[in-house]
Amino acid sequence: MQTIPKLNLQEILEPIKPELERLEQRLLNEISPDSRSLTTIVQDIFQAGGKRLRPAISFLVYKALSSTSTHDNEKLYLIAEISELIHTASLIHDDIIDNSLVRRSMPTLNSKWNNAITVVSGDFMFARAAVNLGKLDINEIVCLYAKVLENLCAGEIEQIEHKYDTELNWDYYYTKTYKKTASLIEASAESIAVLLGTEPKTREAIRTYGYELGMAFQLIDDILDYTASAEALGKPAGSDLKDGQVTLPVLITIESLSETERNDFNKLITKLADAEPVLNQLLGYIEKANAINKSIVVAAEHINKAKNALNPIQDSIYKTALLDLADFVLSRSH
Repeated sequence: MQTIPKLNLQEILEPIKPELERLEQRLLNEISPDSRSLTTIVQDIFQAGGKRLRPAISFLVYKALSSTSTHDNEKLYLIAEISELIHTASLIHDDIIDNSLVRRSMPTLNSKWNNAITVVSGDFMFARAAVNLGKLDINEIVCLYAKVLENLCAGEIEQIEHKYDTELNWDYYYTKTYKKTASLIEASAESIAVLLGTEPKTREAIRTYGYELGMAFQLIDDILDYTASAEALGKPAGSDLKDGQVTLPVLITIESLSETERNDFNKLITKLADAEPVLNQLLGYIEKANAINKSIVVAAEHINKAKNALNPIQDSIYKTALLDLADFVLSRSH
């Protein structure tokens, strides 16, 4: 696998450290339901931390585009919260669907609470995101995030319907990747351009950055399922493959096989759910096809497009951070 320099996310986000710290306090102190149990759950989730990648993108784009930007723009924080709430809610629901007991090396909600409470916790976060959208009172941004919610649901359903399906093509994979991951990252960036009323060319540049970064983020996630340790990934390595998710390394592998090998590979996929030794055979095919390295090349192409999209944006420490953030997405190990 090609060597990619490691970048420190904390250092990259240093220019917006005050904004991220204030966001943390808002998530802990202001996103509070009336229910004591639900309050405990929500606060536990946010105290567990996370990259806060989506709010970070919003803060950096805001600072990069606005020479008069202020630390106290309430609508900026509402947008940052919306993205983090939607992201967290989708993870909670994903863990229920996948019956995952560990995420980010921490027990998931559904490992500690029953499914009813866990589902409602995710629903509550979606609802609070909707409340924030109402407070924004900017119809164009409401439409952006409404489409994100539709995409998340559609992408999840499609993924469930196509488990262990080796007849999938690249169009399906890219569409599903956009719906489940890239659409929210895209909205986190584009909504700021809408908030600031930027010219169409600038808005398109920012939207493209978010789209390409989001696509690369999920591609790297799919690669890490094969390359990262369980400790670094925060969940068992090979989880996606065992769960029947046909991701980029699998698609690349299938393309490299002869008809006979492809038939054998397809048969192994159908047996994967019930036979642990099958996983090693499939991994052998993937390694032989050099699919991981080829997948990284595809992810790098998206990162280059993301960085190039920022060419029209005036140079600043915030633009530099956006560029470095793109490199971080490519280099991350979890």
